[in-house]
Amino acid sequence: MNIYLLFALLGGVLSGLTETINKNITEKKYSVFSYSLLQWGGNLLFYLLLFFINKEVFPSSLSSYFSLLIVVLFAFIGNIFIIKAYKTEDVSNINIIWRISLVVNFLNGYLLLSERISYLNLLGIFLILLGIIVIFYNGKSLHLSSGFIFALSGGICFGMVAYLNKITLSNFSPVAFLVAANIAGTTLSLFMPKALPDMLPILRKYSWKILLSRFTSFIAYLLFIYAIAREKISVVNTNYETLSLLSVVILGIFFLKEKSNFQQKLAGSLFCTLGIILLNFF
Repeated sequence: MNIYLLFALLGGVLSGLTETINKNITEKKYSVFSYSLLQWGGNLLFYLLLFFINKEVFPSSLSSYFSLLIVVLFAFIGNIFIIKAYKTEDVSNINIIWRISLVVNFLNGYLLLSERISYLNLLGIFLILLGIIVIFYNGKSLHLSSGFIFALSGGICFGMVAYLNKITLSNFSPVAFLVAANIAGTTLSLFMPKALPDMLPILRKYSWKILLSRFTSFIAYLLFIYAIAREKISVVNTNYETLSLLSVVILGIFFLKEKSNFQQKLAGSLFCTLGIILLNFF
């Protein structure tokens, strides 16, 4: 197998592992903003290391930072929604619902960037939506839990982030962008209610899991970037998204014991996987 396609597959698995750990350490009694602070701040430490190793620089234009702040705002809100979903919903379900971000991103490309869309792409969108619906259909109607609403809202926000990233990255190198974004996200989290008081007990209780989740997130992104630089983005993105989706479902079922509605989760994962393939290859 091509080494860079293997990078994409491994990156997807590590991304799935990151989300599983995030779910495992999220407790209802702690503020969502404390988890947000740990994620943004932990990411920042790893990206700063890469920033100094590569001798990166920030852009001098102030307008570059305006678009960056819009990206961070959507990412911050989307992340809060996902953390709130972790508190009440299975991570396997959240990960399937989150695929709405791919639909939003694809529609943004068509509506705002005049990118081409085919009938098979439309079928891919339909399959992803069907995958989301399947896991919450109880035989008579959709059961729209609070976790479903939070995960769906988070996915929509991250779909917007993907589009905004494309605009913002014209002014930043990828590493400089990630450092600046995580500085902004960390700073914003610091001013949120109970972020600092709740962070300390979480850090004491889950220090190794937090460190592992930030490391796996960091490595997953690097593998994804290296793969994209050397292989077709359609192939890389399909490998990455599919393995991320499937690994979360498998880890959620076998390690977090999320065995309720197993057949629905399996069907939802299958529909979303087929949708991902159709969005990327046709």
